[in-house]
Amino acid sequence: MDPTLPLDLTRLRVVLDTDPEFTLQARHLDTTIRVVIGETQSFRLVLRGGKVAEIDPVVTPFDSYDIQLAGSHEQWGALLAATPTAFYQDFYPAMLHHGFRIEGNMEMIMAYYPAIRRLGDLFRTVANDEVTA
Repeated sequence: MDPTLPLDLTRLRVVLDTDPEFTLQARHLDTTIRVVIGETQSFRLVLRGGKVAEIDPVVTPFDSYDIQLAGSHEQWGALLAATPTAFYQDFYPAMLHHGFRIEGNMEMIMAYYPAIRRLGDLFRTVANDEVTA
């Protein structure tokens, strides 16, 4: 099954708010993360104290961010596949080997990389949730 893009932001917020690993890794994190999924979707994820304060579904070039996770629709499709191929299991190897972009405050990115990595896992969860009728 291919991942569903664009991501369901309502579902994403629920998943982020209830995931104990993300809560642990993101504690004390105050940041704004801009996510760019090719031409398909872009949104800003605002965290305060590691909790989701806001998910803004409309991003403009004037919106500030601390961290940006950006790639083509194809790169995101590979990253969010239920079983990712080599070097698409995580943002960092996707950046090194496939041109995915992790940009912004590198000190913050490295300090909170476990939370960012978990964020990718949770994006994958949301992208692969099956719709039940």
